[in-house]
Amino acid sequence: MGSTEELVDYKKEADDNKFTWVIKNFSSLPYDKVYSSPFVIGCCKWHLLAYPKGNKFNNSLSLYLVVDDSRSLPSGWKRYAQFSLTIVNQQTEKLSQRGGTEKQHWFNQRNLGSGFTSMIPLPNLHAKHGGFLVNGEVKIVVEIDVLEVIGKLDVSEETSPVMESIDVNGFQVLPSQRS
Repeated sequence: MGSTEELVDYKKEADDNKFTWVIKNFSSLPYDKVYSSPFVIGCCKWHLLAYPKGNKFNNSLSLYLVVDDSRSLPSGWKRYAQFSLTIVNQQTEKLSQRGGTEKQHWFNQRNLGSGFTSMIPLPNLHAKHGGFLVNGEVKIVVEIDVLEVIGKLDVSEETSPVMESIDVNGFQVLPSQRS
């Protein structure tokens, strides 16, 4: 995966539930699949997985939302999320291709990802004036609403804005500050 880093760029939108992934040099990617860098939405870590040459013998871009670093989660974890995946038309945003309707999905140890095997046919994606592949870049947006989490959240309490405190003689003290 490290070798794909120089070919793939990403940015987090200001909106808390949206992540934008820009895949550079899309037409010349030597990989069958590429991963976005991990990102956090809803206190859960995710990444996107794309098959730029198609997946399972189809001639379409395949795109999936995947739980990141699932091995660090406790046994029995689950998360329920509603999400959408969109391939942005960089010339006319109205022509952007959204993968079906918003999906609702339970992610768990046996089912780490969900998405669309056929986001857009590769000939449409690569069309010279189609607007999806501009200056060698494809832009993908994912929007996620985490509806329920069973098991711990991926973002630790130290990085979370809400800290647990304990009342000690009328003072609010962080657990790490107790003696």
